[in-house]
Amino acid sequence: MSRRAPKLHRIPASRTLRTFSPSSTSNTKTSSKTLGTKALELYRRKIKQAIDNRLQRLEDKEREVINAIRDMPDYEGLNNDGDDFVDPGRILNGTEAIDISHAGGEFQELMEQDLSPRKRREDRRARKHRILQRNEGFRLQSASMVDAYLEWTESLGISGRAIAVPLTPEEVKGTGTYPLRVVDTYEISDVHVPLLHPGGIPASLVLRGIVPAAPYSPRIGFTIRVLELYRMTHLHCPHLAIQPFVKSLCGLDGSPLPSNLANQFSIAYDQYLSMREEVELRVQAALLRDSPMWRLKHACPACTYKLEGEEQLVFDMLVTMDGNDSLKRILRRKAGGVDEDGEEEVGASKELKDDRDIGGDYYLSRERVDRWAKGRVQEMLSDHDNEEDEGSNPCEGRWKNMANELTARMWGIFDETGIFLALCRHGFVLVVADMVQSGELAKYPLAVVEALLEAFGVRIGGGYDIGCRFKTTLDQSPLGPLARKKLYKALVGSFHGHAHNRLCQLSHLARYVEGLGLEDLEGCERFFSKSNALAASTRYASTFHRKQKINEYMQHSDKMDTYPALSVAGTFLVNNYKQAIAIVKGQPALEKQMVDQNIANAGIFKQWLEEERSYLAGLQREPLQETLEMEYYQKLVNLEASRKSFEKASTWSMLTPETFGARDYTQSRETARRHALENMEKDLTVVQELEKRLKITTRWSSTGDDWARAAEMVAKRRYQRCLDTLEALVVSRMFELSKMNLSQTGYKLRKHIAAALKTRSQAVRTALDNYNAAAAAFSPPRAILSWDVVVEYAFLADFDLLADTREDVRERPWAKPAARLVMDEHFKIQRAHEEIDRLNIELRRFITYMKDEEAFLKTRQDAILESDPRIAHQIWMQRRRLLLVNEQHRRRISKLGKLNGFTGCLIPGTCIETVMTTAASTTGSTNMEVDEPTAAVTRLSDSGDSEDSEDSEEEIEDSEQEKALAERVHSILQITGDI
Repeated sequence: MSRRAPKLHRIPASRTLRTFSPSSTSNTKTSSKTLGTKALELYRRKIKQAIDNRLQRLEDKEREVINAIRDMPDYEGLNNDGDDFVDPGRILNGTEAIDISHAGGEFQELMEQDLSPRKRREDRRARKHRILQRNEGFRLQSASMVDAYLEWTESLGISGRAIAVPLTPEEVKGTGTYPLRVVDTYEISDVHVPLLHPGGIPASLVLRGIVPAAPYSPRIGFTIRVLELYRMTHLHCPHLAIQPFVKSLCGLDGSPLPSNLANQFSIAYDQYLSMREEVELRVQAALLRDSPMWRLKHACPACTYKLEGEEQLVFDMLVTMDGNDSLKRILRRKAGGVDEDGEEEVGASKELKDDRDIGGDYYLSRERVDRWAKGRVQEMLSDHDNEEDEGSNPCEGRWKNMANELTARMWGIFDETGIFLALCRHGFVLVVADMVQSGELAKYPLAVVEALLEAFGVRIGGGYDIGCRFKTTLDQSPLGPLARKKLYKALVGSFHGHAHNRLCQLSHLARYVEGLGLEDLEGCERFFSKSNALAASTRYASTFHRKQKINEYMQHSDKMDTYPALSVAGTFLVNNYKQAIAIVKGQPALEKQMVDQNIANAGIFKQWLEEERSYLAGLQREPLQETLEMEYYQKLVNLEASRKSFEKASTWSMLTPETFGARDYTQSRETARRHALENMEKDLTVVQELEKRLKITTRWSSTGDDWARAAEMVAKRRYQRCLDTLEALVVSRMFELSKMNLSQTGYKLRKHIAAALKTRSQAVRTALDNYNAAAAAFSPPRAILSWDVVVEYAFLADFDLLADTREDVRERPWAKPAARLVMDEHFKIQRAHEEIDRLNIELRRFITYMKDEEAFLKTRQDAILESDPRIAHQIWMQRRRLLLVNEQHRRRISKLGKLNGFTGCLIPGTCIETVMTTAASTTGSTNMEVDEPTAAVTRLSDSGDSEDSEDSEEEIEDSEQEKALAERVHSILQITGDI
């Protein structure tokens, strides 16, 4: 908004000029003097000369500050509230004119009006207008604030977290200052901040380590170190919100909590995160890593940093994806009206549209996801559901995660209803998409797979809890041809896989998938167990702040949790290698068990899987002929029953002297006879229709062979349905028991689950009684199950083996419990060998990455040190943090190389990417010569030596007591079917 032009008044050639001078008393001394034309001109020149002399005495920094303030954009909050503003100084130097009467006093009145307090003009702007203006104000000054932030971090050396060093009196002399209330960790104080940056007040504040809460005339600011303290604390403990943190700051200072301090902190925190994101963009541009999808293509060094001469794996990359509805966000709406039917209508959204960008490239845009939301996918799903050939997907009709109608009403109060996430097998976040007013629709995994195929190319294995059903969706979608061309394979995680039927497990269960190793594809569940803590702070947040929190959490998780966990914190690579070696050591025991079970060679296990697959595939559907015959048999039974009812209703009743005079039932009996006749005719019509379809010329009789055969098939169907009911209840019980054992399950939830289990156990007993009754009526009778046997069942496969009603398969080799344990142990050892092969490749990739990355950062730091020392300092800080973690990685991997059974190579290789390889070759070997970080690394290494020696002794020690314990655990696992 532009300032209003002041009214100009002409000054006559000769007038009386009345001046005034304020005194210490309440009165104002005035004097009058009449000046002619020449005297007035001399007076003007004198005033102008005095102003010029004062300006010449200013230093360069003072002139820059004045020019910056003069060039600030128009802002309504800075404009004078008066409509007819006249600057007395411009009148005194002759720049502006004013009418002066013969009586005089006009200039005195003007000064009194200027000095007297005036009533503020009413601010008619809405809150959203002020927010938008504030955001725009920060945006206009963002570049200068980021420059000041870079200069501040460079001046503070290594940490970049302290407050600015106090200035000397000589440095402050001659500079303007700005009064501000500053909130620090232990103190809230009023200070005068020198205006040293030409970018204006906010940039000058940031230069002193303070982030303002307003873009133009801030009254309060927060030190960067207190903002960084909250950022790190919140990321490590997402339950901590801004309000309790600000209360803590006031408590440390001993002052009461102002009503708007939390809101001011949130504004400053947003700007701080924005500055950090802009710095990261500049650093990535300096590192030549600002191309689209660069982060995604290099998300995980163990997965993506491919070397020359590597062995080709079955899967180039293993990923896992899943949806989670914990991070929902409530959509604020206006009050809705009432429709014609009297039902309340949903009101329109009343939220402010926030166009600010959170930065980063983790999120898939809504537009990209919605490309897969058009009716073509749902039509393909519904069309495929009607197809008769479902042999390739036995679980297709079993899982309904993609059905949105069942939960459509629930999403009415939410806008974002959760997130859909994709991780690599090591836990690095690849992409994420918001689920918007819907459940887990097919468009989310389709959009994720599209992004993964674009970034990583061929041979991707994607784990998903309903991967079997998603495989059908993917094949029938427009993305199907590309997925098949690039050999994408849909898989099912180990945990969810045991909830699928046995036929699905034979194709998708992790234990039976060649090339998968020991990967369980359940990384999303582990990520969600931690990220669910964000739910409290995102449920009522704005769209921008929700995405900001999630994005910050994912960045922090990748840098501070997942990367160190590769071998230091969670020891992914190291522990997986040790686990695989331990499993492989069971090979002699497996061979002994094979001899005991008369198994000639390991090749027969694959043959057993194929036999089981063929057998179970034959049980998927009853033959149409058998179905019609059972239906015909049932209708004949119904017809016989209706005929008997009609005959009973058609019997005559004799009137005797004893019944004479009693109630007459003739009318009711005629009605019953008519109804029985209608039922018999209806059943007869159905029977005749089925006889036409089955081409039966002679109706079956109860003494015929066809009748007996159909009766037996109906009994089998009853047996199967009782078995299915028992299976579903026992599986639910197993999942609830496993939930009770989780360490994060609260006391109340455990008590609730226990109460539900008590009820569920009674339901299982009832289902067991029904099953045993059906099994006893079966011909020949099936095995009777006891309660103790049922509660020990651990896998659905144990139930699937009972599903055979045409022949008893329990005598087949692959159906015997002992033989099945041997078969599962064989495949577990095979997967362990595959895991070792994959880990050998990933370890060498990681070792090479650490060497090349450290050298590359040193090269880029030296290259831009002269041209942009501030960005070079940021690269140095990034390299320092990397060195601290990599030293720990090298120490743990070096220990792994000495482990008995290790077969990998720890010599760095050559990356196939020429850019980083060339940069690394220019520096020769890894340069660890950094002053302070090296000392820190040495301290960390020294402090861990004693722990390492203890770990080594524990690893070498192999007492008889530990062996006995391992054998007992192994026996228990065999009994429960876990191995």
